[in-house]
Amino acid sequence: MKKTAKWLAAISMLVFVIAWGIMGVKLLDNNYLITTEAYTGAISLAVFFVCIFYVKITNRCPHCGKIRQSFGAYCPYCGKQIN
Repeated sequence: MKKTAKWLAAISMLVFVIAWGIMGVKLLDNNYLITTEAYTGAISLAVFFVCIFYVKITNRCPHCGKIRQSFGAYCPYCGKQIN
């Protein structure tokens, strides 16, 4: 599930960049009908933050079960090595 969330976060960030790029090109062309791109960018940004939050919350130590704040090789709470 974490891998799916990471891929979804990457895809949503790509959609965000493309939507804002299209919006910028439209604004440079004096076309101010950008609501579709703005909503697409906002939704994809929200999906990105939800996915990152999910990955951060589910990052637990397999030995003690506490949430890890870093992606190191050892748990900061119990000191055991994480595979």
